[in-house]
Amino acid sequence: METKVSISEEKDCKKVLKIEVPGDRVLVEIENMYSNLEKVAEIPGFRAGKAPRSLIEKNFKARIEKDVLEKLISSAYLEAVKQKNLNPLDYPRIEDVKFEPGKPMEFTASIEVRPEIKLGKYTGIKVKKEPVEVKKEDLEKSLKYMQERQADFSPVEGRPIKEGDFVMIDFQGAAEGVAPEKLKAESYFCEIGAKKIFPEVEAALIGAKTGEVKDVPVKYKDDFPTKELAGKTVVFKVSVKSIKEKKLPALDDEFAKDLGEFKTIAELKNNIEEGLKKELEQKEKTRVTNSIIDEILKEMSFPIPETLLAHEVENLLQDFEGRMAQQGVTYEVIGKKKEEIKKEYAEVAVKRVKAYLVLDEVAKAEKISVTEDEVDGEIKAFLLRMGNQGESYKDYLSSDKGRENIKSQMIQDKILDFLYSKAELS
Repeated sequence: METKVSISEEKDCKKVLKIEVPGDRVLVEIENMYSNLEKVAEIPGFRAGKAPRSLIEKNFKARIEKDVLEKLISSAYLEAVKQKNLNPLDYPRIEDVKFEPGKPMEFTASIEVRPEIKLGKYTGIKVKKEPVEVKKEDLEKSLKYMQERQADFSPVEGRPIKEGDFVMIDFQGAAEGVAPEKLKAESYFCEIGAKKIFPEVEAALIGAKTGEVKDVPVKYKDDFPTKELAGKTVVFKVSVKSIKEKKLPALDDEFAKDLGEFKTIAELKNNIEEGLKKELEQKEKTRVTNSIIDEILKEMSFPIPETLLAHEVENLLQDFEGRMAQQGVTYEVIGKKKEEIKKEYAEVAVKRVKAYLVLDEVAKAEKISVTEDEVDGEIKAFLLRMGNQGESYKDYLSSDKGRENIKSQMIQDKILDFLYSKAELS
């Protein structure tokens, strides 16, 4: 009663399996289903398990045949891919089902599999490695950022707002056809002169004092992304709640000591420079590694599975939408449709899928793998780095999916390190 399997169609990564289940196996499955049902079936006028077979067949024939069909399709499909030594990338598309008790059951299963990839040269790739140097302005920028984070905001008394001040405001806008709640904000904190609010509002606030209320008309551009506001004039009633002045600490030894790790400002600067250098070195290593992958892919040609491509585009899209959500931006605001963004990501997705498939082949060829102990160590290190925030990741990292994702990333890092170590860098 062996399942017959043939590949009726084959193109690129797609295969259509024609599967036939012997008629006697179909009958055996139907009989098994009826036998099991006879023991528990409840039919009016009979005790459970005592109804005659003819009545059970009359009442449950459709259900039995449906269950048998589903069971046989599932088991026969698994047998077929095993028989043909195939590794499908996704669920099959089942079609052309022929099912009649006593006769062979037939159906087709359309699947996608990984393409056959013949690795070319992947070691000894010649790539130019650029020297890295920390620029003075980058060091000063990082130091300035740390200084800004330690800034003190002191309340301003007895004088009006000037450029550079930080103000806390409430505002309520009014415009025909626009819901008031869409033009409202309370305790909005902003810097005057930073150009983070409408220039008309900034200009009106300069010279104002705490407690003052200003009516400020703002004309929205005709092409403003939010259509209900495009071309309209909104009058904002702006209330000044408080004024604060930012005072930066001096960049001296005391500043360095306040950060808790350094004795002098010179130590702090050295630490910042070392950190920036490591960052630049990692960026350069990533650039070099990408160049190595580009060189490897240049010499290779193979079909891309549509399944993997679709998944990769979806992943890129989810990342993009996640960044939009963090920024409070919508498709309407950026003036593009979801399908447009998908098309833009298509080329990126092709390159990423090709790289993934080739790197996977390199891992097989070089027997690059990661042990469960290494995964445990990586998870522990990650949780240690995250501190208290690590609690929110524990459930995910202990799940099969979480561990598999960590493992995949670790393997990829090992492959990239291998390619980097085997390249000819000049």
